[in-house]
Amino acid sequence: MSTEKRLRVIVVDDQEAVCEVVSETIRFAGHEIVGTARDGVEAVARAEELRPDLVVMDILMPRMNGVDAMHAILEAGTARRVLLMSGEFRSTGMTMEDLYRNGAAGFLEKPFDVKHLFDMLDRWSEETDEPKASVAERN
Repeated sequence: MSTEKRLRVIVVDDQEAVCEVVSETIRFAGHEIVGTARDGVEAVARAEELRPDLVVMDILMPRMNGVDAMHAILEAGTARRVLLMSGEFRSTGMTMEDLYRNGAAGFLEKPFDVKHLFDMLDRWSEETDEPKASVAERN
C-alpha cells in the first residue's frame, strides 16, 4: 500500500455468512476487522468500545436497524464513517438519496460489487486524518 492508512473496520449483519464474506473481502483489501456485530444495538456498543474508522452495516436487522444505529454512531462520534448495505432496502420505502442524506458515507447493494467496495475503501483510507463529521454537519 502506498500512503494509504489501513482502516479499522466493524462489520455488522444479522446473517453470519454475510458478516464473514464481507469481513474476508475487507481483509483481502488490506484493512483490519476490529470487530463484528449481529444487530444495531451491538453495533452501537462495539463502535463505542472500538472506535473504528468505518462501520459496514446491513440496514434490515433485529432489535435496531442499520439506519437508526448509524444515527446513534455518528451522533456519538464513535466511528468516522458508516457504509450501509442491503439487498432489500427499497422495501423500506427509502431511497439511496435518503441514506446519504441521513449520514451514510456509502451504500452497497447485496450481492455487492467487490470493485465498488475496494474503490470506497481506497478513497477513505487516504482520508482518515479528516475530522469526524456529525449528522448535523452532513445535512
